[in-house]
Amino acid sequence: MGIFDFKLPKFKPYSFGSRKGSKRTLGKRDRDILYLRAKCRCESCNKRISQPEMEVGHRKAYSKGGATTLANSACLCHTCNKLQGTESLETLKKKLSGRYGKRPKSPRQRKKKSSSSFNIRDFI
Repeated sequence: MGIFDFKLPKFKPYSFGSRKGSKRTLGKRDRDILYLRAKCRCESCNKRISQPEMEVGHRKAYSKGGATTLANSACLCHTCNKLQGTESLETLKKKLSGRYGKRPKSPRQRKKKSSSSFNIRDFI
């Protein structure tokens, strides 16, 4: 065996995530459709954005099993996309409204007025 007779290790091609053949970005046509579907606004904070400012977010995070499809995509501004992280779009909306992590309010029950309350007109 000579000096140059050795086998190189075989490397797997680089892929995003653990799913074979999955993609992580939308094409130009899908981005245009997404922007028009959102009516030129961020789907989370409803801020008006231009198409170059638009970032594509996931309704269900890719890391939690969401696919990169037009149906699972959301038109977001830069701030909302960074705030979303790996959470769902619904969780992001709760964060922005201030309801994230809080219990839903139960209807309040009115206190009954006691019949023994003092009224000055009863004595006049």
